[in-house]
Amino acid sequence: MADHPHRTQILHEISLAISPGETLESTAETALQAYLQKLNCTVGGVFSRHEDGGYDRVVSQPAAAVDDPVYLAARARLTERAAGDTEGENDTDGEESTNAESFPIVGEVGEDGHYYLFELCEFGVLLLGTRGSGLPTAVIDALGPLNDKLATACTATAAEATLRNERRRFEALFTTIQEPMVTVSLTDGTATITRRNEAFETTFGDATSTTEGSRLEPTIPATDSEETTTGDERGTADIDAQLTDGQPVTAEVSRQTTTGSGDFLLRAVPVTTAAGREFFLLYVDITDEKRRRRTLASLYAESQAVLTSEDRQTACERTIETAMAVIDASVAEIHLYDRAADALTPAATTADEPVFAATSGDDETPLWAVYGGETRCIDHLSTADDSIAHTGPEIESVLLCPLSDHGVLVIGDERPGAFDETDIQLGRLLSTLGNIGLTRAQRTQSLEAVQTITQEAVTAEAKPAMIDAVLEQLPTALNFPITGMWEYDQIDDRLTPLGMTDPAFDLFRSPPAFERGDGIAWDAFERGETELVGDVAARPDAYNEDSVVRSEVIAPIGEFGILMAGTVRPQNLTDADRSIAETLTSNLETAIQLVDNREELQLLEAVFDRVLRHNLRNDLTVIKGYANAIAEDCETAAYAADIIEHCENLERTATNARTMREVVQTREERHQVAIDTVVEDAVEMAPDPPAAVDVSVDIETAASVLAHPKLPVAITQLIENALEHAVDDGGEIRVTATEAGDDVVIEVSDDGPGIPSAELTVIDGHDESELEHGSGVGLWLIDRIVDYSDGQLTFDNSGGTTARITLGAA
Repeated sequence: MADHPHRTQILHEISLAISPGETLESTAETALQAYLQKLNCTVGGVFSRHEDGGYDRVVSQPAAAVDDPVYLAARARLTERAAGDTEGENDTDGEESTNAESFPIVGEVGEDGHYYLFELCEFGVLLLGTRGSGLPTAVIDALGPLNDKLATACTATAAEATLRNERRRFEALFTTIQEPMVTVSLTDGTATITRRNEAFETTFGDATSTTEGSRLEPTIPATDSEETTTGDERGTADIDAQLTDGQPVTAEVSRQTTTGSGDFLLRAVPVTTAAGREFFLLYVDITDEKRRRRTLASLYAESQAVLTSEDRQTACERTIETAMAVIDASVAEIHLYDRAADALTPAATTADEPVFAATSGDDETPLWAVYGGETRCIDHLSTADDSIAHTGPEIESVLLCPLSDHGVLVIGDERPGAFDETDIQLGRLLSTLGNIGLTRAQRTQSLEAVQTITQEAVTAEAKPAMIDAVLEQLPTALNFPITGMWEYDQIDDRLTPLGMTDPAFDLFRSPPAFERGDGIAWDAFERGETELVGDVAARPDAYNEDSVVRSEVIAPIGEFGILMAGTVRPQNLTDADRSIAETLTSNLETAIQLVDNREELQLLEAVFDRVLRHNLRNDLTVIKGYANAIAEDCETAAYAADIIEHCENLERTATNARTMREVVQTREERHQVAIDTVVEDAVEMAPDPPAAVDVSVDIETAASVLAHPKLPVAITQLIENALEHAVDDGGEIRVTATEAGDDVVIEVSDDGPGIPSAELTVIDGHDESELEHGSGVGLWLIDRIVDYSDGQLTFDNSGGTTARITLGAA
């Protein structure tokens, strides 16, 4: 190869062997074989460079080249060079790396081995190895154009193979993908469909084989009976412009389908191929999704009206109106549970008259199965095992949704199987929305009703009238049809029934009285906490486990008693009912106190009128009589003593009257005071006993009590009563104070004949008519003071008289 013509001929023959083949391997192998033969090389190889800087072998010759020392040395040198390139890539100073050697790279192996590494621009490296003298410098320099041609051939073949593989993969994807897909080519401004999959033809039909001019989206015409729904022209133009600029497109479009109009998410991508420019268009059906979005938007808009309903009836009407707006149906109704009748009754309907009949509690129709349970859908009502009585249009599909404890939402349609899964989900949303609206409206109405009931209660003349007025309103105003009230009887230590609503009276002709420890009612009263009982029959502490009342709320009215409301169904009363009952009883406690205050003041005025008017008139008559007698016979001194006694009686009457007024006016006052101080003050205020009567005081406690400030007056009155009525000559009065558990007990005992029973009636009657001639005034004062001290007053007349005041220790 020393002469130029010969070298040129060799290079020309190598050039003829370099051309793109079917595969990259065949292209490289043909060319490498020519290099080895024409240049007398013993080994060779072609390598492609990958992205991380390393090299992969494409072909090598001969077959044993991989074990040849020259080949191995050249391969190692190439690896070192690649490592140098990688280090250079990590440089951060912006200058070209000097770590990597420049091509061509020449090396020697042993005494006669030589290798050469030539760059195949933008593809990889050509390796040649020889034995003997090696390649002349002129040949090495002349190989540059051939190497560039080989690099181009390999690059083109690799690109074609990649494109072919991608096309095969795309074809597989194209035929198996479930969504409609089509490809469009654009040549000289004319768009042509190149392929479409089966899903595309099924969705859009056969009339989609052309495009209109340069429009990249296929023409999807309307059917004979429907207008074209291909979207506005501006939207189409924007899609075409974006694709033509080489940008992918994602857009929502409306298109005509074989079954009508539909909504699709269009995903379009421009791709440059060897054949030119192509556009891949994929249509994802979002018709149902958009319907759901439109429905949810409508539901959201309507929900505000439902949630802000001012009463239950309005909440029902707005809920069924919303149901018809978001679900395609013939009729919508709401049936509310009637606690008094134990029935589901129509409350609102979109028809002229209720379509579905009311059902009683013993009716096992689907309405009762759904009430308080799960949503149910019946596709063929006429052939269903469970029927629903209805009138008007022939209903075939029924969607039943529970409204918690309120009732049931019923949606009906004449078509069989009219409701799909979306409708069922919407029904559940509607029932939740309706339940919230009904609960809020019921609470608002209940609070307004509680206010009205309270206003009437506080204006009642007496407690019986107040209780009758409250019970009369509870069934309708608060939806508490089965309700009763009990008052705590201190003397008998039990809860005594005061009255019931009419529905409760129909169930219980004779309501029970609850003794201490009797069931849930007594426990709630004693704890002072409202009790919500979901199922009475499941409670071991129930007063009557066989009671027809299954759900109840028991709300204490302070220390006055309890209010108890119930239903015949378990779990029918809710926390909302409990809250309303607590609010009501809290207000009733205040109302009862106000009525008691008014009664006490009225009683005080009556007492003043009776005691002062009656007693003063009588005593003054006696005084006048004796005064006249003295005037006739000045020697009769006994008359003068009688005059003095009656004057003293008038003085005591006036003092007691003032004390009675002070006690009533300060009835709400409580002070903490040591019991020994109270007893000592009372004994000191008492009149001196006769010489033959002994008064003993025994205080065995240092406890304090929270009591009315006139408590010493009450004890003094007991001592005076003992002195006046209960002590014989030589008798004894015993005043004691002891502790009994959490209580303090004060006793005034004597061994006399006892206080007359006629005077004790003032304690039970609390009526001014019992205060005959002032003899009961002292007992009346004692009873009021003890009551205002939250204590108990009892008398034991066996073997003398023992008056007992029991107070809670502070």
